[in-house]
Amino acid sequence: MARRFRRILVRLLPALLALFGTGGCTLLAAATGAVDFNSAPAAANPLSCKLLKASAYAYRVNATGPLGEDNALARLLGEAGEGYAVVSSGNGQSDSDRDAAYLWLSGKEVIIAFRGTLPYNPNATDPATQALALQDWINDADFAPEADPDFGPVHAGFLASFDNLWPGIQQQLQAWQAAGKLGASSTVYVTGHSKGGALAELAALKLTADKLLPVTEVDTFGAPRVGGAVFAAKYAAAGIRDQRYENQDDVVPHVPLNEMELALLPLFQKVLTLSGKSSGDYVSVGQLRYIRLDGGIVSPTTVDDEANLDETRLAEFTAVLANPPREIMDTVVAAHSLGDLSTSDDSRYFQAVCAVAGS
Repeated sequence: MARRFRRILVRLLPALLALFGTGGCTLLAAATGAVDFNSAPAAANPLSCKLLKASAYAYRVNATGPLGEDNALARLLGEAGEGYAVVSSGNGQSDSDRDAAYLWLSGKEVIIAFRGTLPYNPNATDPATQALALQDWINDADFAPEADPDFGPVHAGFLASFDNLWPGIQQQLQAWQAAGKLGASSTVYVTGHSKGGALAELAALKLTADKLLPVTEVDTFGAPRVGGAVFAAKYAAAGIRDQRYENQDDVVPHVPLNEMELALLPLFQKVLTLSGKSSGDYVSVGQLRYIRLDGGIVSPTTVDDEANLDETRLAEFTAVLANPPREIMDTVVAAHSLGDLSTSDDSRYFQAVCAVAGS
């Protein structure tokens, strides 16, 4: 089994190096398409569908301040409410800079949604837009673990992004609490796509550690790993309900590599050593919802079952690597994409959680 897995990883090396070289999830993160905010089809999985749509809307956030009763967001989620956006402004960044999230309050329910990595468009005419995307890529590539009292050692770039956003998020939550709009009986959901999913897991643990609000559920879509065994233990001890959706052929959830993958790939270990960065022994947390090419969802119930599934999914990806480079990248980008969330959207994240009930 180890030899087979090593062969799989060796064939995956070019794709993995490309992902790390451009910041892990960054090359793919914002392949979300043009979101159709006028469409709200009935969903087979209503809660996960709502959180998927909330994650997609986070890519539109570009300034701190009230969203008010945003009609586009209200239509997307199918409910009335009020929102507040938070964009990073720390560490010398401007208000329209790299990291973003927003909060949506509807009745006693609040959603905290984190934006994934910004896209890099080489054809963009605005140098500032290109520079901003590159900042985000560099942030994602900063995967050496950094110790935090609440999280343990976690991805330094993701931690920096979270630290930039958390004060603004906390301030708005406390403002709603002071106004009597949020309390111990409130329902709290945290979500994000790609890098946004990693930040969602940090936020969920922070909310729990600070006893600010009870977290009802975390749903992530194509999220990379955020920490190692210490973070995973803290996350499990907090009792956070977490569903992480991962598509077949989506490579982003495999980065940074875990201990088994690193041990079976000495060449990649050497690359990390030369880069001067520690691997951090990253692991995944939460309940895996693995979306196959046929749209079926597999949910392993034990650690061994998930390990066997990981080997199988990497083996399946070797067939993709036999294609020309452009086809490989198209496949990986499509696997990571959220699509446009319209009724005709055939992206698998959307189809798996937002397919019309009964279809």
